[in-house]
Amino acid sequence: MPADRASIGRTGKPVGPMAFSLGCDIGGTFTDFLLLDEETGEVEVHKRLTRPGDPSRAVSEGVKALGATRPGYLPRVGSVVHGTTLVSNAVIERKGARTGLLTTEGFRDVLEIGREKRYDAHDLQIAYPEPLVPRPLRLEVPERVHASGRVLKPLDEGGARRAVGRLLERGVESVAVCLLHAYGNAVHELRVGALIAEMAPGLPVSLSSEVLPEIKEYERCTTTVINAYAQPLAARYLAQLEERLRALGFSGDVRIMLSGGGITSVETARRFPVRIIESGPAAGVIAAAHYARLAGLDQVLSFDMGGTTAKMCLVTGGRVAKTTTFEIARVHRFKRGSGIPVRVPVVDLMEIGAGGGSIAKVSGVGTLQVGPESAAADPGPACYGQGGTLPTVSDADLLLGYLNPGYFLGGQMPLVRDAAERAVRDVVAKPLGLSVVEAAWGIHSIVNENMVSAAKVYVTEHGQSPENCTLVAFGGAGPVHACDLARRLGVRKVLVPPRAGVASAFGLLVAPISYETVRTHRVRLAQARCEELERLFAEMEKEARQWLPRDLRAGSIRFERSADTRYAGQGYDTNVSLPSGRLTEDLVTTIRAAFDRTYSALYGRVYDDLELEIINLRLLAAVPRQAAIGCPPPPSTRPPQHEERLAFCPYKRDIILHAVYHRLTLPPDFEIEGPAIVEESEATTVLGQGARLRVDAQGSLLMAVSD
Repeated sequence: MPADRASIGRTGKPVGPMAFSLGCDIGGTFTDFLLLDEETGEVEVHKRLTRPGDPSRAVSEGVKALGATRPGYLPRVGSVVHGTTLVSNAVIERKGARTGLLTTEGFRDVLEIGREKRYDAHDLQIAYPEPLVPRPLRLEVPERVHASGRVLKPLDEGGARRAVGRLLERGVESVAVCLLHAYGNAVHELRVGALIAEMAPGLPVSLSSEVLPEIKEYERCTTTVINAYAQPLAARYLAQLEERLRALGFSGDVRIMLSGGGITSVETARRFPVRIIESGPAAGVIAAAHYARLAGLDQVLSFDMGGTTAKMCLVTGGRVAKTTTFEIARVHRFKRGSGIPVRVPVVDLMEIGAGGGSIAKVSGVGTLQVGPESAAADPGPACYGQGGTLPTVSDADLLLGYLNPGYFLGGQMPLVRDAAERAVRDVVAKPLGLSVVEAAWGIHSIVNENMVSAAKVYVTEHGQSPENCTLVAFGGAGPVHACDLARRLGVRKVLVPPRAGVASAFGLLVAPISYETVRTHRVRLAQARCEELERLFAEMEKEARQWLPRDLRAGSIRFERSADTRYAGQGYDTNVSLPSGRLTEDLVTTIRAAFDRTYSALYGRVYDDLELEIINLRLLAAVPRQAAIGCPPPPSTRPPQHEERLAFCPYKRDIILHAVYHRLTLPPDFEIEGPAIVEESEATTVLGQGARLRVDAQGSLLMAVSD
């Protein structure tokens, strides 16, 4: 919000010019804060350990801590943008509401039947997640709607009332309603929702026709159930968050990060908490895309390595890869198909259990294994000095000389080298007959190889090659591992943005305000009619405007249309963009050409003789924010500070002297050659031998990596 505009607070009274925006991202190990002064472009950052039991407490503590450097800033904050793992944690830990499910007669067990597909054909003890709604709380309603939307059997209101009454007797705290083919005609779902509101005013209700009006009953049901399951918890958390911020003097707007990379109002997040299920990880990719645009990079692989996981995502032409296929609460975390499917727009991330807190151990067959288990924030790595005794990646990086024990988090959290050495020696080095340094390098190497293997599969599946990408590295641990990771991956360029350790918090401040919606409209492409598609898109635009924040100017909203399209008879579809503006009669040719380009990039060929069909229409409504800010650090008035530190060099297989620079002292166009280390309070960048580094005009570190 521009600084010369006054804002109206929740009380309805002017609260003065709003000069600041605050991004707050809760991660598995650290909670990150970035405060932007929109008048001057100055930035204040802060990191603190996440409080797993009460995440909002870490938020309020961090907000208070920022007041030490910016006294009295909070009343002048126009918006707090928040990324959270609240919903995903609730589903994984089974801490959501006692939820009931009402479905069409004969379809009570869809949550357990699923797709009847084995995710591991050779696992004789295969297991699936337990349904979030136990069978006694899944009840049937007499009704039936055809796939075309035609009512085959009218709703039995008496039967519906009895089913609702039984759920209320059993103490449900939230209700999901998922009737067969409600995406085509929601009349029965709307009536059931009205009956619940009449019989139990105030009880949260999630209708599948509102949460996900899309074909595929199983995915529509699981998505609606997750929304209902998380709704009471999300409402309480968001109310508590707002209350704590108001008590500290905040009077602006709270915004929440969506899984698809946009931000939304608290009201929308309360109504559709399933849409924020991957809220936190999306923000980092938005920051990577922002800095890629500033650097003029077209093909980027975003690399976010924090304390618990590493995440990668492709960004092409400034656009983030997205998908609507996602799983939560997997029985086997990295086995696709072992979780609960969620059909909401999400940033298309590759995630692996590789972070600073990933635990190293010797396997039962005598090999070194790193992750996916993590020491997280409590107790954390051994070097944190909080009681952790197991060796982690951060312990290894400290022993290799990459981390400065006296300057971790800018000196606020000194690392304990003796504890790290004891953990690595006792758990890894001694059992394997290695020196401590050899064991530490083994941990560092293996976690990098794990990420390389996953990244190659991810990039290839998206029809790209790592060699054509620039790696954008951020997160607390990302810049430490980026240079070696890029060399192993075959990537030749690496970009480390300013304040890389809190890049996700910055991403919250440049993400667009947005809302995405979908309508199933199954039609052969040759039979598609422009006027019918225009009517459906008009309805979708109306829905999107309803859920966007109320204070937006109507003319500022940008709409992007797309269609899920496939060869007739296929089980999977491909999303293709539709032209902006009114659709014209050359619709068939336009969609066919777009589909052929996308399909060929993914699978290497197309089938000209096969007919196409449209399955779903999708609409993205977005309001770009003032994203011209690069947040470069202020120009340094001091010459670059140059120290030296002993650190491990993989080329020489030995501990050698590395030049050490403080990042805030490096001016634009400054160049150095590795081996070197660049330190800042939130992250450390390691430049390998033979690699070159240059500082660009935005303060980003651009590294050219050698073989």
